[in-house]
Amino acid sequence: MAIGGVIARAEIMNCLDANSISTFGGTQITMAAGLANLGYLLEHDLQGNARRVGGLLLERLRAVGAGLPGVREVRGRGLMIGVELVRPGTDEADPRAAAHVLEAARDGGLLIGKGGGHDTSALRIAPPLSLTVAEAEEGAAILERALRSTY
Repeated sequence: MAIGGVIARAEIMNCLDANSISTFGGTQITMAAGLANLGYLLEHDLQGNARRVGGLLLERLRAVGAGLPGVREVRGRGLMIGVELVRPGTDEADPRAAAHVLEAARDGGLLIGKGGGHDTSALRIAPPLSLTVAEAEEGAAILERALRSTY
């Protein structure tokens, strides 16, 4: 369920005369769903899981990237990870390679995104906070095959 909110300093919020400024502002049902979601997140320590599993995934992808000429950087925090691709031997973004890796990963059963402005040369990895170590290893193996098929 979509939910949203706006937070600002009092002098900014108090100058608005609208009842709401959020497209996804809360109704009773969305607030109950949001509260249930937060309860689950805390009860299952999904933030800690993202830190642990994300750290392992980031390490694994950095090791893979270190051996490939088109991987400029693997960066991230928790389970939000980016893999920046460049033309080998340059610092030029490589959108064609990013598109190829994206499709090869999809063919292998892994859905990731891409971005990075007009050149869209960065792969975006953002799995759910509940990702397990086994799932992370499986996804990393698929992504590694996709990267190796490109470089």
